[in-house]
Amino acid sequence: MQIKKISFTMQILLISVLISCTELNGIIVDLPPSTPDEIPPFVITRPVFEISERPFHFNYSGVVFNLFNTGPEVIDTITVSFRVFDQRTQSSPFLGTNKFEITKLELIHPNESKEIIISLDRFIYIAPTEPYIIDFFYVSRIDYVDGKVWEDKYGKFRVRVAI
Repeated sequence: MQIKKISFTMQILLISVLISCTELNGIIVDLPPSTPDEIPPFVITRPVFEISERPFHFNYSGVVFNLFNTGPEVIDTITVSFRVFDQRTQSSPFLGTNKFEITKLELIHPNESKEIIISLDRFIYIAPTEPYIIDFFYVSRIDYVDGKVWEDKYGKFRVRVAI
């Protein structure tokens, strides 16, 4: 049997595809959009993990980001998915899973930007002393006032953080 060498570029591409597999339920490939329909109806900022109190939002910790609605409809609710890691151990800081999917009621009109604040208080059992790392963050679903739905089930439009 003869084994052929593959180019360095192909090796990197293969490694990138294998690294991008999540829970074996889909392969995620970073490719630029080929049509305008493949561009999400929003622009988001990199999420930040905060450990100081935000009155009326959280007491101990939360995730904060901005979302700009670029679509023509009014957003009713936003669902975000992300993973949380401890900075020192780079592992889950929780006893259970470190994967979150949280829905937040937020009315955002077309061409409006809004700060989105997600409390993690109900998921922690000890208050963190330093911020956690937020990774693989993406808007997984948007429900609009008129009943339409936009979804990104596999995190195609995710924000990654180098750990």
